Amino acid sequence: MSMTSSQPRKFKVEELESVRGIAALLVVLYHIPNWNPFIHHLPIINGAGFMVDLFFVLSGFVIFTAYHNKLKNWRDVGRFQFLRFGRLYPVHLLMLVVYLMIETLKYVLQAKFGVASLSKPPFEENNFYAFLRELFLVKAFWPNETAMTFNSPAWSISAEFYTYFIFAVITLYLDKLKSLIFPLIGFIAIFLLFLYQPEHYNFMLRCLAGFFSGCTVAYLILKYGSVERGTFPVITIPLSIALIFSVTILASGFYGYGLVIYPASALLIAGILLTPGNIFKRYLSKTWLIWLGTVSYSLYMSHGAVLWFFNQFIRVLFHPSEIVIRGISTPQFTTGQSILLSILYISICLTVSQLMYSYIEKPFREKSRRVIQVNN
Repeated sequence: MSMTSSQPRKFKVEELESVRGIAALLVVLYHIPNWNPFIHHLPIINGAGFMVDLFFVLSGFVIFTAYHNKLKNWRDVGRFQFLRFGRLYPVHLLMLVVYLMIETLKYVLQAKFGVASLSKPPFEENNFYAFLRELFLVKAFWPNETAMTFNSPAWSISAEFYTYFIFAVITLYLDKLKSLIFPLIGFIAIFLLFLYQPEHYNFMLRCLAGFFSGCTVAYLILKYGSVERGTFPVITIPLSIALIFSVTILASGFYGYGLVIYPASALLIAGILLTPGNIFKRYLSKTWLIWLGTVSYSLYMSHGAVLWFFNQFIRVLFHPSEIVIRGISTPQFTTGQSILLSILYISICLTVSQLMYSYIEKPFREKSRRVIQVNN
């Protein structure tokens, strides 16, 4: 049987993959504990939480470009969501199991050997209800603190999975109006973040703001952009990079100046795609950066668990002094030691992410695509 319009379509721009990889690496650095104030308080690292919002913009751009004219009926929508599920859920489920094992290990050590957890007691926050929220990918609908259980980065894929569905339904029923509706959703989400500053309940709003900003720039590029005409001057890329990094350094929350992350990310995408060949594009085409982007999802999802095991290892090996920071006991090291430990930790994260990509993420993604092809 011939392929229908719902046949999954690959869309990949290597330079954008590199951007995603750099952003993921910055998120990993952002989550390194305060082993030493010098590293932890470097402005670019301290504000790298905004890189998740860059992910959302990139995701909106890629999804719109690949699927804006592919969703013609509910069968197409079902296939679309199934592919998104196959892309996100296997890695998510694996990490949920790993975190469940961590909680169980903490409980056994405490109950059987009297070794109490140095941070949060086992199964106190990572309880049965948190497990269900994680299992069904709905944690982004709870307040931020409540959602930061088990594998805390999973809040973003929870928000994104349901944002995909919103995108699909609007594309299906309001296809002629999507060029107006998508920018409107993005604008309203940004406006609400600015007006109400929902610091403890902003996960879905951040995803909607970023994703539909990405959809908007994708629509504008498809309709008006032209690489041949050199639509954007070369200065666009360094300008957008400067704006993004200024957000990480200057912004104090996901409102006010921090909201610049959405137009700045959209401008970066437009600059990369619509600017003639230049040093930035050549650098972003480096093989190792493209590889980093390829494993970025596995890196993003696994780095927290790697950090837990790494912390236990360095505790046993070095017996460092510890201080309590935000309710969590944190080992303390000199600046030089912290730099070396950070390099080692990142190296382990990259190794684990490559293994996870090779044996979990990629095989299950390809399997979901084969399922769709067989049923077309």
